[in-house]
Order: sequence, then structure tokens, then C-alpha cells
Amino acid sequence: MDAARTNAQIAEALATLANIVARDNDPGR
Repeated sequence: MDAARTNAQIAEALATLANIVARDNDPGR
């Protein structure tokens, strides 16, 4: 498996999760 592509996929997944968590934890919106 290509390490660079794997790292990119992990980074994208983490960014998506971070966005979801940030929205869920923001009561102002």
C-alpha cells in the first residue's frame, strides 16, 4: 500500500471527524 496515499486518506478522515465534532460541540449554531 502506498504510504503517501494512506497518510492522505487518514488526514482526510481526521479532518472530516474534526469538523463533525466541532459542529456537534458548538451550541451557538
